[in-house]
Amino acid sequence: MKTKWIATGILASAILAGPAFGQSRPFDFQVAFGAWSLSPFVSPVEKECERLIRNEFDGLVGSVFPGILLSSSLAKLDLSSSGHFFSLAMWHRFGESRFSAGLRGDYFDFRVPFALSADETVSFLGFPLVALEGQAQGTVRLNGIAISLQGRWTPLSTSRVELSLQAGVMVLPFEGEITSNLTGTLRTLIGDLPLSGRFDHTIDEVRNLGVDVLSLILSPSLGIEFRYRFAPRLGLFINATAAQGSFLSGGLFFSL
Repeated sequence: MKTKWIATGILASAILAGPAFGQSRPFDFQVAFGAWSLSPFVSPVEKECERLIRNEFDGLVGSVFPGILLSSSLAKLDLSSSGHFFSLAMWHRFGESRFSAGLRGDYFDFRVPFALSADETVSFLGFPLVALEGQAQGTVRLNGIAISLQGRWTPLSTSRVELSLQAGVMVLPFEGEITSNLTGTLRTLIGDLPLSGRFDHTIDEVRNLGVDVLSLILSPSLGIEFRYRFAPRLGLFINATAAQGSFLSGGLFFSL
């Protein structure tokens, strides 16, 4: 038993202290394709989408019935998400150490479908004057190029495989468009009135209307990556990153 533990310790030491993955080639270039989701985190993108959706909803209701004082905090909003991205990255290793610095660019196309509902009564001295029941369904679509600055530490390295931990910061432009259809009913003392409308704006158009919507969203980035080298300069990798949501990608790397 003692011999078994000694052998296990020697093997682990050899792996962790072995030659760095591709240490004779200080530059790595990566190309990848992957999927994105807001889940399971509450990201800055989700918060900004929520603020944008509520503002557009309130503005549309107010344009149809300007006398209604709708509080967006009383509206229930459900967000989901889907999307894909294409990324390019360059890494530079510091000498023979296990630390690297990298620059990554992602072209992304994200869709954030949403459903919003509002059920509110406006009263005067406790007497209900008007009630609003409204629903909206739509999509926020985001696209552009995100830039990440990252550091990488590689605790596990052999001649074929590498396991790395990554940390840095991601800058993502908040650009795209928002579309939605609104339906509902306004119940008044003199009868019920139908409510309908549509908004279809680019995010730049919303900003030009005086709405305070962020242009860039900055967030920390944490990730883990597994790489396998099948040729002297080429290999495959899988990467999972948490930043503006969850990113999962795979692709090729080339060492130079």
